[in-house]
Amino acid sequence: APRPTPRQLTEHLLVDGLGLGLCLDCVTMSGTCALTFQIECIATKPGEAVFVVGSAPEIGAWDAGKAVPCLTSTKVYPNWTSQTVTLPANAGKIEFKVLVQAADGKSPASARWEGGPNRCLSIPEGKGGLVQLSASCSWGLPEVTYRTKMDGATVGGGQGLPPAPTPAPAPAPEEAKKGQEPKKVVDSMMPRLETGVHFGLEEFVDESGDSLGPLENASSSNLLRKASRNHSQTMAERMQRRSSRHLCINNDGMLNSDMSRVPSMMLIDASELEEDTKKYTEEVEKLERDSLNIMQRRMPSGSLLEKMEEVIGSADKDSIVLLQGFNWESWRAGAGDWYSVIGKSVDKFKHVGVTDIWLPPPSSSVAPQGYLPSQLFNLDGSKYGTQASLETLIKTLHENGIRAIADIVVNHRCGDKQDSQGRWNQFTSGMENRPSFAGVMDWGGWAITLGDTYSDGTGEHAPGKYDGKFDAAPDIDHANQKVQQSIAIWLRWLQLQVGFDGWRFDFVKGYSAEYVGLYCKKSAPAWAVGELWGDMQYDDNGLAANQDRHRQDVTNWINATDKQSTAFDFTTKGILQEACKNCQYWRLKDASGKPPGLIGWMPKYAVTFIDNHDTGSTQRHWPFPDDKVVVGYAYICTHPGIPALFWDHVMDWGEHVRNQIADLLRVRRESGIPVDAPVKIICADADCYIAEIGSPAALRVALGPRHAGDADGSYWEQGCQGKEYRVWIHKKPAPTPPPAPTPAKSPAQASPTKGPAKAETLSDVSFPDITVDGVKLTQAKLKAMSKQEVEQLVGKLEPLLHACKLAKALKK
Repeated sequence: APRPTPRQLTEHLLVDGLGLGLCLDCVTMSGTCALTFQIECIATKPGEAVFVVGSAPEIGAWDAGKAVPCLTSTKVYPNWTSQTVTLPANAGKIEFKVLVQAADGKSPASARWEGGPNRCLSIPEGKGGLVQLSASCSWGLPEVTYRTKMDGATVGGGQGLPPAPTPAPAPAPEEAKKGQEPKKVVDSMMPRLETGVHFGLEEFVDESGDSLGPLENASSSNLLRKASRNHSQTMAERMQRRSSRHLCINNDGMLNSDMSRVPSMMLIDASELEEDTKKYTEEVEKLERDSLNIMQRRMPSGSLLEKMEEVIGSADKDSIVLLQGFNWESWRAGAGDWYSVIGKSVDKFKHVGVTDIWLPPPSSSVAPQGYLPSQLFNLDGSKYGTQASLETLIKTLHENGIRAIADIVVNHRCGDKQDSQGRWNQFTSGMENRPSFAGVMDWGGWAITLGDTYSDGTGEHAPGKYDGKFDAAPDIDHANQKVQQSIAIWLRWLQLQVGFDGWRFDFVKGYSAEYVGLYCKKSAPAWAVGELWGDMQYDDNGLAANQDRHRQDVTNWINATDKQSTAFDFTTKGILQEACKNCQYWRLKDASGKPPGLIGWMPKYAVTFIDNHDTGSTQRHWPFPDDKVVVGYAYICTHPGIPALFWDHVMDWGEHVRNQIADLLRVRRESGIPVDAPVKIICADADCYIAEIGSPAALRVALGPRHAGDADGSYWEQGCQGKEYRVWIHKKPAPTPPPAPTPAKSPAQASPTKGPAKAETLSDVSFPDITVDGVKLTQAKLKAMSKQEVEQLVGKLEPLLHACKLAKALKK
């Protein structure tokens, strides 16, 4: 029998989902069933394709390497169609799933499987007539709808959905005149088939309110729903109202930006779509975190981490701006709920340009500041607020595009019970409502390093050779595998249950850097930073000019974590505050002409800062000079590295200081400098420092009491300025005005017709060979240079060309 067309075979349905709508076409012939999958999916990445795999051998027998591939094209994307699969008509019930993997199908181990229970389909037995079966479903949702045609009759239904509609006949004239509702008619003789669900042939009730009946083609609506990841009843109700809103999609599948409105069907507003997309994306991510949180003690850690990486993602270091969201007294200032204080200031954070907030230690602690933790799972025991308040804060931060960084204090831990000898070395977790976490973080003396004051001698390892000592609490043995496993589980719980995105590791000089790397690998944070606060070098004149040994220690630590973590740049802080305090800006250039801190060696892994709760606040162990704080920010906000702000400066020092910092960060964003931008130091005298950052130069900064003069006005424009600092940003080229219209020539004046003008090429330009930075430039050399090398060359020659033009003008 000839194969029916898709139009004859499939009735399209409105499907709600995360990016996938699936239609199954099934034609049953004598003894066999020709099965074709038609899938609508926008979840693929470049180089990937959609596959279908299931329980039957013909569809892979659950082997991703034998899954049925689906094809698409630019004209029909995101619609995918599989090759026809032939099944025996008596195959009975089969199960299947949709997955995404590399298009060549050679990497089944990395395939992304559709979540939720397996989908079921019962292959109908043909009885000589043509049986047509279609099914629709959405990625990750259990609902499946079916449409079956046999001998011209249609049967519909699905799992978890209302019964399919049965068309009603037109009302009789008498009924219409009386204003009576027409009766719904059901064909009681319609044949029924088993197709994975039982179909209820009941009266169809139009709940949409628009009297349009069932939709036949909803690909545009599907695209809208996938784009917004809409799973809420609110949007479902919105789509059911009269004048429902839809997107206009061109034939090539692209959004038509020229949207219009008609009374019967309003088009959706683009800004509202963006807002809904953001909202429902956050809701879906929260649901995914909740699901993984439930499963984390039941899944292999490798599979769990892979899923967590998809949910949490990784931070773009080029754009990170970190704010320490507390000081030493915040536990007191918040009156037991500091988290709500932070939540009320989110708008100010966004104004400044903050992307990440470092929150205080979340667990129950002997000290109110949180740095002597005991029951690590007990977040209600924190002086900063309850676990519920913390989760509400993090939800608010996520809704505003801000990540939450947890302060991880695991170098030491305070016991909450004593052993038989009166030593505080018995630890309980504080977890009371998760039976699967039983025993996690319940430690004894075996978890403490040998030789420690609190040790009972049952531990396995002594402290490392270079481990620093913290005498106020038991020193934890991170070489113990049970300790490692417990900390990894706790970190994942902080991510999946509480919502944290990254880590700030406290007092990392107390245990080996390799364990910080291990904990990052076992929890997959968006990013992490460690506090390695070591001693700087001093001589008879105070702080030594050369601090290479200090930054080498930090560099070694980062490498020992396998570059899983960044580090606070204490080297830059120490040198910068000395330069500002004593007007010694010569300190800001090392012997190689680079910045003298960690940013001069490893800028991608350097987190620059001015003060924190230890160096500043009420402790003031090593404070930056108060009158030079904004000058310090002018340096770290314009130079490479990840800038970190302190709560006091942003929130407690007044609106003027906050706006100055916000202006500096605005200029940084507008310049587009990356985290590892090169620095060209033009001047480093006692009273003046000038540098240009980027390649080609995108920012120019001058620090110090001496006026640095005006920058080249043809290349630079004013960015922002304040007391003892000025910042310029590279001018963006002005848009080229459209050419003026040329008057038409009369036939007598018209020149002979010529071919199209030939585009100018490099070969058309001749110039004498010149040498720049020891490199002889020729046409061949220019052709061989990369785009980046040419941009660097232009950046060097543009100022020279401008100076030559000025000199020429002066000599006239």
